[in-house]
Amino acid sequence: MGKGTHSRSRRVARNPQYDVVIIGGGPAGSTLGWKLASEGAKVIILDAAKFPREKVCGDYVEPRGLRILDKMGCLKKLDAGRPLPITHSAIYINGQRHYAGKIPFYGLRKDLPPHGYIVPRDVLDTKMLESAVKAGAIAHQETYVSGFTCDKRRGVEVLAQRGGTPTIYHARLIAGADGVNSVVARAAGLLADDPRHIAVSQRAYADGYEGGGEAAFFFDEDFFPGYGWAFPMSRGRVNLGVGVLLETCQREDIRVPQLFREFFEKLKRCDPKYRKLKLCRPPIGGIVKTYGGAGPNYFERGVLIGDAGSFVDPMTGEGITPAMESALLASEVMLDALDAGEFGANSLSAFEMAFRKYFDPSMIFLDLCAATLRNNHFWRSWKRALVRGCELAQRDARFARTAGACFGGLDVSPPGILAQLWVRMAEGLLAAGPQSAIEMATGQGDATAFTFQEMAGWMGDWWNSALRDPLWHANWATDVQRKWIRALAVMSRASADPRAAGLIRTGIV
Repeated sequence: MGKGTHSRSRRVARNPQYDVVIIGGGPAGSTLGWKLASEGAKVIILDAAKFPREKVCGDYVEPRGLRILDKMGCLKKLDAGRPLPITHSAIYINGQRHYAGKIPFYGLRKDLPPHGYIVPRDVLDTKMLESAVKAGAIAHQETYVSGFTCDKRRGVEVLAQRGGTPTIYHARLIAGADGVNSVVARAAGLLADDPRHIAVSQRAYADGYEGGGEAAFFFDEDFFPGYGWAFPMSRGRVNLGVGVLLETCQREDIRVPQLFREFFEKLKRCDPKYRKLKLCRPPIGGIVKTYGGAGPNYFERGVLIGDAGSFVDPMTGEGITPAMESALLASEVMLDALDAGEFGANSLSAFEMAFRKYFDPSMIFLDLCAATLRNNHFWRSWKRALVRGCELAQRDARFARTAGACFGGLDVSPPGILAQLWVRMAEGLLAAGPQSAIEMATGQGDATAFTFQEMAGWMGDWWNSALRDPLWHANWATDVQRKWIRALAVMSRASADPRAAGLIRTGIV
């Protein structure tokens, strides 16, 4: 990794300006600041907010993220608050519970915690920023960045307002960790804005939960493609919300606040443990930009990480762990650039190579899955498939671990997922033939095999989509085909999911 900590510390100490200015003090910015400062770089983190501050998020930190937090020295501080370990999950489809059990991919590895945590972002982000400062980073809160310029001689100049006074920060490099509406991304001409890769959400906290550590996911025709969630916390509190694709909102004229109100009422009716829920305060809204819309994320003297770079799971919308991982990958590239004194886009292009190698094997396949689900004309067929999948997962742990990994799994194996699905389809087809013959012989032709019903349903949904919205359907089908080609190319190069091992085993953290 670079030329070693000692040489970096010597070189940095002689320079009066900052090595790196990081815009944004959330999980991505704080992780990058912690890592760079730990290696001896002179770092400053600028954030418009005053911490602690609230952030719209599902607040879910999965085992890989907890492992990074442990390395940063945050986990013991979080444990002191006695968060509720999330060990189980449930799936509701149109208000009916179809799966419930232990999260099938947790507890299988000794190097990862056997649970996740729901940690409110006002708590999580504050602890992470404190770790960055403890490592040596400087943090300026309530500092409003309006833009930046680059100059070969003077480096990066960041324009900001701090305490009502115009302020200019000088650095060799800049990192945009300032979220979905990133000022840095906009100034660099890299702001992602494709509605196919943007999800809109409403989130609130509620008291009165009467269950255990079970994360619940809700799939419903009203917010397809998207889902609702109820993530339990300690002392009877729950983080609940609903998210739906921006493209769908625009096409169907959907109002997410109304969706949330309807979801909340359905939630209280669908299971006794939710019936006493009362909102702590009105819900607030936010957006996420998923990995399918991620661009090169590097530019002259800078990189984009976290939400600013679209490092978000395309299926779940989970972004805390990917944000930290993107920051750690960026830290390696930036430290090498500081060592070499090379700050141009060509030098920083190593970041794209690094994050593509790390994220693509899982994220490109998940993006394909998310793209396929974009067509809401297929809701009835997807609902039947999801119900069938829940039934299989309930009785087949291997199927649950492998196929279920496409929704929050710790080891996403596209070949394994596809193999499981093909095997189950073949089993269904083999069983359907004899069953149909028996039904016909006994005069029960109206009870045809479910597999054939599914096939007819998919074809009917396809033609319904094509006839109702032919132009959009053609664009969607072309997009899915393009993503299949890209996913197959990635699968041919990668034999395993690098995220399964994580960055700790590589020595980055």
